[in-house]
Parts: sequence; C-alpha cells; structure tokens
Amino acid sequence: MKTLFILSLFKQGYKVKVSTLYHLLKGKRTVSVLMSGFLFDNFFCFQLFPELREEAFYQILQQLIKDGCLDFYEESLEARLTDKGRQRLQKNSLHIDSYTNHLNGYKYGKTEMEMWRILQFLVQVTSHLSYQNNRYIPLEASPKYQLKIKKLLTEIDRKNVGSLMKNEWSLIFDRLSEEESSFLVQQFSGYQWNGKAEQQLLPDFSAFQKAVYRKNIYHHLFSCIEELEENAVLKRAVGESIEKNKNQSMLRTRELWSEGHSPAEIAGIRRMKPSTVNDHFLELAMSERGYAFDQFIPSEQIRCFQEISLPCQEWRYAELRQQFEVDYFSFRMYQIEQIKRERGK
Repeated sequence: MKTLFILSLFKQGYKVKVSTLYHLLKGKRTVSVLMSGFLFDNFFCFQLFPELREEAFYQILQQLIKDGCLDFYEESLEARLTDKGRQRLQKNSLHIDSYTNHLNGYKYGKTEMEMWRILQFLVQVTSHLSYQNNRYIPLEASPKYQLKIKKLLTEIDRKNVGSLMKNEWSLIFDRLSEEESSFLVQQFSGYQWNGKAEQQLLPDFSAFQKAVYRKNIYHHLFSCIEELEENAVLKRAVGESIEKNKNQSMLRTRELWSEGHSPAEIAGIRRMKPSTVNDHFLELAMSERGYAFDQFIPSEQIRCFQEISLPCQEWRYAELRQQFEVDYFSFRMYQIEQIKRERGK
C-alpha cells in the first residue's frame, strides 16, 4: 500500500522533484513546496506524514525506479511516471481511491488527532449527561480537553444535549458511507458501552494502511462537520482546531488586505519583506476560493505567458527569464490562476 501511495503522487505524468515531494509529505511550509503540491495535484498530501523518515521514502522511490514504474533524472533530481507505472496505477485505481479520496492534509493534517479526541470525548460526556450519570472514567484527563468540553457545555442546553447530538450525528452519517460510519461509531464510548481500539477494528492492516485509512475517514468527517450550520455543537467543538492548521501569519495578511491595504502597505505595517507578503498571497491563491489574485499580474506579462505552448506545470522560471522580463511572484500567480481554471476551481 505504501509503495502504491507514493507511486500515485506521480499520477499527473509530469517530472516531480523528489526532495520537494518528501518535504510536502513532512509538512515543510515553503512556497516552493506548496507550489509543487498544487501544480501536480498533490496539495492534499501536505503534512500527511510528519514522521516519515527520509531513508524509508527514498527506499520506496528506488524500488519503483528499479521496477520500471518511475524514470529518474539525475541532473534535476526529478522523477516521472512511466507507462508501466501508469498501468500499475490503473490496475489498482479503485483500491487507491478508496483510501485517499477524502484526504486533505493541508486543511486537517496538523490537528486531526486533536479534533478526533475532542469529538470522542464530547460523545462520551454528552452520552452520560443525557442519562444524568456522572460516575464514569473520562476518556481525557488533560485540562486541555476537559476545559474545552466544559466551556462548550455552558453554551448549549444540557437538557436537550442528547437530541442535539443525535440530530447532528445523523446529518453527518447521512453523508458518510456505511463503512466510514461504522469505523467511527465503534470507537465511541458512552453510557453503558465502551469503544473499540483502532487495532481491534483493523487487525490485519499494516501500520501505513491503518494511518491512511484512518486519516481518509477522519478528514471526510471533518469536511462534513464544516458544512453544518454555524451554531452546530460539533462545528463549535472542532472549529478552533481547524483554524490552527492555517498559516496564521498569512491570515493576518489577508485581514489587512481585506481592509483595503496594498501589498506594499501590508509589508510596512507588518515590518516584513515584500517577498514574504507575496508568499502569503500565493498561499492564499492556492488554498482559498473567491479571490481574483490575477489582478496582481501585469497585463504585459499575462500576454507573454499566454504565448507559451508548454503546459504551465512544465514551466521553469529560470528558462522563462531568458525569454522575457518576468518576476517570480507574477510567474507563480499566473500558474496558480491557470491551473484553477483548468480544474474548474
């Protein structure tokens, strides 16, 4: 499974710099790493495996190259999918998709376990509360989680907490598959029942299989919770944790920009290099909808970009600079906007 997963990250067929792909999986937040993920449709992989060892990653790559599934280019340290690799992915496409179709490490990877623990604890507490039972061993002893749930309970009607939870979880389970719902429900504990451990539910899975399977379901769960109404208990329970995944400095730049400040003014206000502010705009353009960032690209540079016949995933900044005058920010922003149009986003 691990080998197939790594191979699937080359599915677009373009040359991908392998070191950048490794840093994407680890969660290194630089524009070059994020751009690589965005260009090659691997943005969801950001910070999926922060504990991934470099040695293990390169061993898998070497095996894929040896098997003829990837071509490796020594000069640029890039790899690209071969016909054999493409056939292998097609043969296993349903298997791979079932494990990865809801993954979103960029949005949830940093706090996924924190959010899951909050939800498990919330279910336990509200279950016992609905039966007026206060004699039980809480799943969480940490003040971090206990204070979170106590604060949340002060904001809702305790008398109706049982029906509130039932209604909200029903909405969630209507969106999840039966398999996903079963995996989640069996881990919950509450009045007169104890949840099962992940190992009990997935006894025959490898460690990597369990990790990807779990993440895929949790990320689907979180996305469904985000679609609930604003005052939903589940949404309030994990809202702060979801926000923690975002680049907080980027959000401050977005806030100032929304107030009408120009990029130059934001750099002055925040005492930052203009290039740092530009990096924030690039990440905003990659991660959020509803912004027309192409307003930052000079019209003369847009005309130059439009004359390039190669797919923008294959553009190289150093090569383009030899053809016409272009700055890095405009180059990257045009790539982002172009790919968003191609993908209908």
